[in-house]
Amino acid sequence: MASKYILPCFRLKSNRTKKEKDNECLAYRNELVEALDRTKGKLEASWKALDNIVSKPIYQRLSGQLYDVLYTGGLLTSDGKLPTRGDLKLRTSYCVFTTHDELNALRVYEQLVKRLRCRHKHLDVAFESHAQRLLTLLGGFEEGARRRLALLMALYLIDGQINPRTLLALGQQQASIDEGLAMEFMLVVCSTLKRERGANFMLQMLKKSGLDGKIISFMPPMLRSDLYFQQVYQESDLDEVIKLHETRAGQELRKRLQQRLLDDFREKLPHVEVVRNVREFQREHHMSDSEVIGIVWQTINSNASCSSPANSSPEQTIRRLQTYAPLLNALCSTDSAQIALLMRLQEWCYEHHALFKSFERFAVHLYRAGVINEDAIVRWYEVDHIDKGKVAFLDQMHRFVHWLHSDSDANARVDYNTYVTNRRQTQQRSKTIYSDVIGPSLNANINFAKYS
Repeated sequence: MASKYILPCFRLKSNRTKKEKDNECLAYRNELVEALDRTKGKLEASWKALDNIVSKPIYQRLSGQLYDVLYTGGLLTSDGKLPTRGDLKLRTSYCVFTTHDELNALRVYEQLVKRLRCRHKHLDVAFESHAQRLLTLLGGFEEGARRRLALLMALYLIDGQINPRTLLALGQQQASIDEGLAMEFMLVVCSTLKRERGANFMLQMLKKSGLDGKIISFMPPMLRSDLYFQQVYQESDLDEVIKLHETRAGQELRKRLQQRLLDDFREKLPHVEVVRNVREFQREHHMSDSEVIGIVWQTINSNASCSSPANSSPEQTIRRLQTYAPLLNALCSTDSAQIALLMRLQEWCYEHHALFKSFERFAVHLYRAGVINEDAIVRWYEVDHIDKGKVAFLDQMHRFVHWLHSDSDANARVDYNTYVTNRRQTQQRSKTIYSDVIGPSLNANINFAKYS
C-alpha cells in the first residue's frame, strides 16, 4: 500500500490530549519556579533566566502561566485560587504576593514584566487580559497579596504599561464590591499615584479609566452614600477624588433634572405640576434654589432651540419669558434664586450678540411679571453681578435702579416708562439751554451724548 505524500512545508496539527497539555504546563511552571529560586528575585539574573525559558518554541502557546508564577508563585486553578494540594514544593517565594510590601521591591517585578513583554509578543498580547482576570479574583487572595497587587498596578499606570480602563474590571465581581475589596484596592491605587506623581496625574488616570463618574459604585451597597464616601477618602488624604466625585455627581444631577423638565415640556404639563416635580427633585437631592433656577433657565432656552438666529432675537426672548414667567415666578421664591436668575440672564445676553443691548428690557419685564423684586435687582447691581459684560449691563441698568431708589414707596412711584420719557425730555431741554448759552460756534464741537 502506497504511503500518503505530504508536502515538505505542510505541518500536521497534533491532537494533544488534556493530560499532555497539563504536563506541558507543569513542566513550564517547574522551569519558571526553579529559575526564580535560583536567581533569588534579582532583576538582571531573573530576566536572563526567564528569557531563555520563554524563548523555547514549546512554550510559545503559554503566556498566562508565566504571569501566574510571577504574581502568585505558582499556577492558579480554574476558579482563580492557588492549589492547596499536590506538588506544593514547586512554589516559589520570589513573586509579587510574597515580596516586601514596598514600591522598591515591586519595581523589580514591574521592570521584569516590561522587559519580557518587549521581547516576546505573545506575552505582550496576554498581559492586559491576565491583569483583568486577577482584578476579578481579589476575593481569593489574602489582604497582603491584594495590597501588593494594587501597588504593582499603580506602578504599571505610572510607567504607562497598562491601559487605565483595565481598572474597570474591579466592578465585574459583585462579591468583591460587597466585601469592600474593590474600594480598598482603589484607595491603595489612588494614594500611590498621588504620592508618586501628584494629584493631577491621579485625576488624569481616573478620567482615562472612566472611573471618575463611577468610583463610588465600588463601595459596598449598604454603605454607599456621599457622606461615607467623603469620610473614607478624607482618611486617605484624597480630597481631590472627593471634589471630582462631587463635580461628576452634580453634572449627572443637572442632566437628570434637565431631561425631566424637557419631558414635562413635551407633555405640555401645567406649570403647577412642573413646579411640583422640580421641588420634589430638589428635596430628594438636596439642591439649592440657585442651582435649580440655573438648570431651569438653561432648559427653557435649549428647549426653544435658541442657537438659531430667529430664536435669539429680543422679541422672541420676550415671548419666551412671557410663556415661562409663571414657572419662574414659582421657583424664584428666594432672593438667592432671583439673583441667580439675573446672573444667568447676564451670561445669556453676553453670549448672544443680538441680545447684548436688551438686558435692561428683559430685567424690567421680569420685574413687572413679579419674578424678581427690587432687593434682588439692587443686590445684583451693587454686589452680585458677574464680570461678563459688567460695564455695559450696569450702565443699562443704572436708569432703572435710579428709578427704584426714586421713592421708598413703590405705589407712589411714577410709571417707569413715564419716568424714562420725562428724564429724556429734561435732558433734551438741558442740552438746548446749554447750546443757547455757549453759542453755535462751540456747540458743534461738543458731544452731548456722554452727558445723557
